[in-house]
Amino acid sequence: MNKRLHQTTSIIMLIPALLLGACSGGGGGNGTSNNTAPPADNSAAANKNATAPAAPKPEPKSDATITVGASQNWIKDVDRKLAEEFTKESGIKIDFQVNPDDQYKNVMKTKLATGEAPDIMYLNSGITLSDYQPEKNFLDLTKEPWVAKQRDWAIQGSTVDGKIYGFNTWSADGWAMLYNTKLFADNGLTAPKSFDELLKVCDVLLKKGITPIYDNTKDTWHVGQWFASMSYAFQQEDPGIFKKLNENQAKFSDLKSAKQGLVDYKTLYDKGYFGKNSLSNEWTRGYDAMGSQKYAMILVYTTYQNEVAAKFPESNAKDWKMFPVPIGGNTGFTYGPGIVRVVNKGTKHVPEIQKYYEFLSREKNLKSFYEARTDLGEMSFKDMEVRPPSNAYKSVTEMAGQSQSLSLTNTTKFIDGDLMGKLMQDMLIGQLKPEQVLQKFDESRIKSFTVAK
Repeated sequence: MNKRLHQTTSIIMLIPALLLGACSGGGGGNGTSNNTAPPADNSAAANKNATAPAAPKPEPKSDATITVGASQNWIKDVDRKLAEEFTKESGIKIDFQVNPDDQYKNVMKTKLATGEAPDIMYLNSGITLSDYQPEKNFLDLTKEPWVAKQRDWAIQGSTVDGKIYGFNTWSADGWAMLYNTKLFADNGLTAPKSFDELLKVCDVLLKKGITPIYDNTKDTWHVGQWFASMSYAFQQEDPGIFKKLNENQAKFSDLKSAKQGLVDYKTLYDKGYFGKNSLSNEWTRGYDAMGSQKYAMILVYTTYQNEVAAKFPESNAKDWKMFPVPIGGNTGFTYGPGIVRVVNKGTKHVPEIQKYYEFLSREKNLKSFYEARTDLGEMSFKDMEVRPPSNAYKSVTEMAGQSQSLSLTNTTKFIDGDLMGKLMQDMLIGQLKPEQVLQKFDESRIKSFTVAK
C-alpha cells in the first residue's frame, strides 16, 4: 500500500460492526429421534399417531428489483455475473442503468433533485461526495457489518462529516503517463521530468513516424483528468490551496500553475503530438493505439498496462513504465480511493440492498471480483490478497518519491471534471483562452457553493 494514503489526512475511527440480519435464513429440520425410551402401556398408540415437528421453511425469495446507476465504463462483466448469482440466491433482481461518462454526474444530480434517482449510485469517492448533499440524499452505512473488513483508505474515501456513505470494492490508484519502454529505448529516450523534456521526447518520436501521445480528446472526462493530474503542482504553489478552495476563499484562476498547465496541454495539441483528429479519439481505442505500438504514451491509471498486455501479449506492455504528468510545472503523482456505491436515502429496498452488499462482501465473491478486475490496484478489503503492484505503479512512485498528492476529486468540493474537460476542448479549438477556461470553471464552483447554502 502506498504509505502516503495514511499520511495525507487523519483516518476516522472504525465503528464496530453490527449484525443487521442480512444473511438469508435456513437451517436443518428437527425430526423426532429414534433413540427414545420405550413408551408406557397406553402411550404407544398416541406415539404412533403423533406428528413430528415440521422443519422450518426456507426464507421465501424476494421479487424486488434494485436499480443501480453507473457511468458506462464502471460496470464490468463480473458485476453482471455476480448480480445474476445474487438473483439466483435471493430472487432480488439487479437493474443496471448505465449513462454516458461525460453526462453521468449531472444526470445523477438531476435525478436526486427530482426524486427519480436509482436505489444505488456509483460515485467518485472522497470529498466530492459532499457535492450531492449526502446527509439529505444518502443512507448512512456506518454500522454495516462489512465496514470492519475495509482498509482505512477505503473508509476514508467513503466518509463525509464522520459518516460512511459508500460501499467500496474499488482500489487505491492514480493517473500518470504510461510509456512504451522499448520505443523509448530504441530511440535513446528516457522518461521526461519536465515539460521541456517532454517536448523533446515528442519531437524525436514524431520524426520517427511514431505518434507521441494517444489522447482520447473526445471524452470530456478524460480531458479533465489532465487538469486533475496537476494537483501536486497546485499544492506546491499554495500549500493551503485545497482548504481555501473548500471554503470558497480561493479560485483556480489565482493559480499560475493552473493556467500554465492549460497552456502546456494546448501546446501538445497544437504541435500535433496527439496525432490527427484527436478530438475524435475515444477511450476504448487506446488499447489498440498502444498495443499496436503506433503511439508511445497515454494518460491512464497504473494498472492499465495489464489490460493492454492481455489484449496484445506481444507488446511487452507489462514492462512499460510511468512518469508524473509534467504540465504546469507538475512533478508529483496524484491518486485516490476510486469509486464507491452509495444508497439513495429514498429507496424502498433497504433490506434488499443490505443483502446485496453482504453478498458482494463475502470472501468468495470478492475474490471473483478482484480476479476479474485486473484494472484495479490494491484491493479495498483488507482480508483479500493484494495483487502485486504493476511495473507502472512502481516506476511512477519511485520517480515521484514523496511528491504525491490526493487528486482534486478526493480533496476539493465541486470539482466537475466533465465541465473542465468541455471547457478545455473549447480551448483547443480556439473558442476559449486558458484564463477564460479557469474563470468559467470558478464561476461554476461559486454557483455550487451558493446552491449548497
